Amino acid sequence: MAVCSMAGIAAAGIMGGGEAGGFIKLGLIVARLLAVIAAVNVAGTLLFSQVLPKLGVSVPKILEDIILAVAYVAAGLAVLSASGADLSGILATSAVVTAVVAFSLQDTLGNVIGGMVLHLEDSFVAGDRIKIDGCEGIVREIRWRQTTLETSDGDLIIIPNIVLMKSSVTVLGRASGNKRFRAVPFNVYYDRAPGEVIRAVEQVLRDDTPDSVAAEPPPDCVIKDFQPGCIVYEARYWLTDLSAPGAADSRVRGRIFYALSRAGIKLSVPARSVVVTQEAEEVEARTRKEEQVRRLAALQGVYVFQALTEAERNLLAGRLKPTPFARGELITRQGAAADWLYIIYEGTAEVRLYSEGLGAYRVVKTLGPGDFLGEMGLFTGEARTATAVAEGEVRCYRLDHEGFADVLASRPEIAESIALMLAKRRLELAQAKELLAGEAAPAGLNTEQQNLLSKIKNFFKL
Repeated sequence: MAVCSMAGIAAAGIMGGGEAGGFIKLGLIVARLLAVIAAVNVAGTLLFSQVLPKLGVSVPKILEDIILAVAYVAAGLAVLSASGADLSGILATSAVVTAVVAFSLQDTLGNVIGGMVLHLEDSFVAGDRIKIDGCEGIVREIRWRQTTLETSDGDLIIIPNIVLMKSSVTVLGRASGNKRFRAVPFNVYYDRAPGEVIRAVEQVLRDDTPDSVAAEPPPDCVIKDFQPGCIVYEARYWLTDLSAPGAADSRVRGRIFYALSRAGIKLSVPARSVVVTQEAEEVEARTRKEEQVRRLAALQGVYVFQALTEAERNLLAGRLKPTPFARGELITRQGAAADWLYIIYEGTAEVRLYSEGLGAYRVVKTLGPGDFLGEMGLFTGEARTATAVAEGEVRCYRLDHEGFADVLASRPEIAESIALMLAKRRLELAQAKELLAGEAAPAGLNTEQQNLLSKIKNFFKL
């Protein structure tokens, strides 16, 4: 453009320049307009692409367009004025034309002005999640005429800027650091104290926080309302991934269900009438018998219970508590104190050993139906030596310290055989840990057995 303008000015000069009239003078004016437009373009490129970025100043694209447009008009008027044109007449005529055009294109101009205001005020920017008139999504771009919104379903909504200017727009998450408050309600019968329910839910959400749930502020559980037949609770948390609120709610509900199931707390369901028949009683009796057989089979797979009599195993079977876990939940955490044993009868779990002070871990083994974990905690009260994570839905039986105490008190002599079995397993685990963290070699089997026997006797007060 600059080369063409210089060629035009040179040609007009050869033909008489500004003294000439007609097409020669018109060509000179056009050449000068090309020259100032080229100058404005060069100045705009230097200012917006070089100078301002180095100064750390960011200017919206729409503002750049406005500044360049004003510069073009001012430069054009300057060229016309220098060529002897009557600016007052031009401005008067252009004012009338502008008024007519503005009246006929008021909606379009409203959208354009709305886009300018949105850019200049920075109420929301591309990447923000907003909600307007029931539509919720992520802002993809703000243009002169419209704003494009992408919903969670993958749809694109084109919203005229004038609508955004006239409606209430909710910018989700910006006021709280790109987090959004969520509440998941659930109902529990009156047979359990609120403290038990709140403690079980808060513990699982804080100790094993689901994906997309903020650790700070920590999730909590509150009583929302009292209804006939149930108490309404709310698990409240802050969502970190604003693009998938439904998935996060689902994970939180899963944590609530499994945590309450492990605690023996039943979720409330709508009341209904049940007619008990003889066939139903027979089915229930058969179900109880099958459950007892499954529990006995689970106990027989635990090596530390091989020294027990059949009567003792039947007694323990009645004290097992069904304990389910969801995919990804922590069954045990390395270093946590717990005095119970888990016996897996459905699903698989991954056993991990973590290095001290590091986030790295080594998968020791995968446990499945018939396997167990936590025996050291049950018999000695020691902290967990490994972390176990459910690979899918895992169903376990849980045996607490109190459930085994009277069995061991009636026959203290079985503590020695239990200590021997525990010593063998501890040495195997210590060798795996030695490979991971370079620990010292474990003590001998006999020494380890005596140490564990002493701990068992102290823990059960034998």
